[in-house]
Parts: sequence; structure tokens; C-alpha cells
Amino acid sequence: MITFKTYQPSHQKTILEIFHSNTPKYFDPEDEAYLIDFLDNYTDENYLVVENDKGEIIGCGGYYTKEDRHGMPWVMFKQGSIGAKNLLHVADTFYNEIESRIIPEGKMLPIHIDTTQLMEKLFNRYGFVTYEKIKDGFGKGLDEYKMKKVFG
Repeated sequence: MITFKTYQPSHQKTILEIFHSNTPKYFDPEDEAYLIDFLDNYTDENYLVVENDKGEIIGCGGYYTKEDRHGMPWVMFKQGSIGAKNLLHVADTFYNEIESRIIPEGKMLPIHIDTTQLMEKLFNRYGFVTYEKIKDGFGKGLDEYKMKKVFG
């Protein structure tokens, strides 16, 4: 069982620990400054932390809306916090939560995410398609995959 709460500045230390648990495999360590800037300046009620049934923060992510798109920034889970057999259930629950918050806005704009080759198949599962690939776009060995999902 996981629950969602709106991100608060007091969560920043834990989010940075989650980021560190995912470097260098999923994130370039040099991106930490960008994450801190995002957490300090761009989070709102649509950026969430994910808690397990013990009340521990195990992940985060959210969405934003611009004129022509929705986006999903800084989606990550602490390495080892979910377990392989629960990964898809937790990922499905998280993605469904995000989409269930976007749809009531009534703006059926495409959802964009920038991820790596390591996560492409997971986002394909939710209807995202890759429209651009940038070799080493997120650092050496981390190709940037620009993906989007179009409603309807």
C-alpha cells in the first residue's frame, strides 16, 4: 500500500537521498543541482512524495501544465525500496495517480517526459512513445529519450 502527499520543503533531504540511490545508473550525479533548483523553486501541489505503509518516503514525482503540454518531472523511487515483484504494481499505482489528477483539469494536452533508455519500456506501458533520442543527453551512457502520450 502506498500513499501520496504533496511535497514539502522538509522532504528535500529524503528526495536527495533517493536521487543518490539512483546515481549513476539512472541519473548523472551532476544533475543534483538541477534537482535542488527544481525542489526550491518549481514544486507545487502537483509534485508528490510517495510513502510506503510504514510512512517512509520511497519515491517522488508529479506533473505540471504549460500552454501546450503536461510534463512529468523528477520521477524516481529509492533503489531497493519496492522489490522486483512489486515494481510494476507501484509504478502503475503512481502513474494512475498522476493521470487521475491531470484528467479533471479538462486540458487533454499530451503528457511529456524526458527519461533514459533504461525507462523507455516502462513508459511504453502507459502509452508513451519516443519521439526523439539524444545520445548521452543526460550524461555519459544516459541517452535522453523524449517521450509523449497523446490522449484520445
